[in-house]
Amino acid sequence: MKDLTFFTFLILILISCNEDSHKKKADSLKGNALNAIETKEFSSAINFATEALETYINIADTIGAIESNYLIARASALSGEFNNAVIYGENGSELCKIIKNYPMEYKLNNTLSWAYFTLGKGFDETLEHQKRQMFVVNQLGDDDAKAMVYNNYGYDATVSGTVPLTDAIEYMKFANDYYAQTEKNNGRWYTLMNLTWQHRLINDLPKSEEYGRMAVEQAKIDNDRHAIIEANTNLGETLLTQNKIEDAKQFYESGLKLGKQKDDRDKYVFDIYYSRYLWETGKKDEAISLLKIAVSFLENSEIFYEMLARAFLADYYFSTGNLREAEEQVKKFKNPRARYFSQESDVIASAIEAQIAATQDLETALYILNNKILEIDKSGSKLLKIKLIELRDQLLKPAGS
Repeated sequence: MKDLTFFTFLILILISCNEDSHKKKADSLKGNALNAIETKEFSSAINFATEALETYINIADTIGAIESNYLIARASALSGEFNNAVIYGENGSELCKIIKNYPMEYKLNNTLSWAYFTLGKGFDETLEHQKRQMFVVNQLGDDDAKAMVYNNYGYDATVSGTVPLTDAIEYMKFANDYYAQTEKNNGRWYTLMNLTWQHRLINDLPKSEEYGRMAVEQAKIDNDRHAIIEANTNLGETLLTQNKIEDAKQFYESGLKLGKQKDDRDKYVFDIYYSRYLWETGKKDEAISLLKIAVSFLENSEIFYEMLARAFLADYYFSTGNLREAEEQVKKFKNPRARYFSQESDVIASAIEAQIAATQDLETALYILNNKILEIDKSGSKLLKIKLIELRDQLLKPAGS
């Protein structure tokens, strides 16, 4: 009996030593993966982390498995292999849920958000993931992390129209208030700019202008070309909506000067909004020409702004009587690759689609408009709803009235 007890004890010691040996090996591989990511050797990082993952699974080390999944997902995303990033990101995230490891789940979910966005998945497709990240960050007690997630969620919710704007604004306000307390207000121009946009959509134009002017000032302090261009054009949009064309002029001219400095994404995003100013000031041919060039640049890189440009183009073409070109732009919104664009772009395109339909069949036009109005009710975008109702009323007027 004593011999049996001794041998059992000896076997347990051997198993324990074996597990320790495997854990040391896995930890070493994980360290190698981390170093490889630091030196941008992403392929090596994935190989090291994959071997570590297999070892951690064999010794039932859940924490090690989560960390390895994260390293594979991170290295995959950094190397452009976003489908692989999703597989391992989701695996790691599910393990985190089981053991309630919120700090690691937060990191994994950040990588997943990046991968989903790059793969063209819209907010409506990833809504459950976004909600989970909101839950996770609320468990951490980390205001910096909370501000970042609230900021992203508030922006994506506004883009998609999936979440009421009143909620999206509250999330953005939290982020804005947090950044207002940080040194140099880092990142605050962005939250101020988004608050400008959000308040414009709920038709609170005085508040939108107030936030817009604050965003412009913050962007100047940051001395960031990208920030200044974006903040100036956003304020310009609010001023144009109020028909304050002369007030808007200085902000568009400031953006124009910076835009011309480089032939890059910021220049063409500015041109999209600048076309609106040109249109309002009667320079219609120039507005259309500018947009066509912007579309050709952005169609291979930024679907959000490409579709916004196409919505504006459809509007301009229709207004000048070019129904064929207007219809061509609207058709682009039916393409599956255009899943990630803003509700605002969609509404503009739908309004043009309805007006084109009305030339043949009023009933079809009203069906398009009424459906879109119902969709907008979910987001609470008063500005967009007002425009659609005005258009519907216009179409319903008796001819000659």
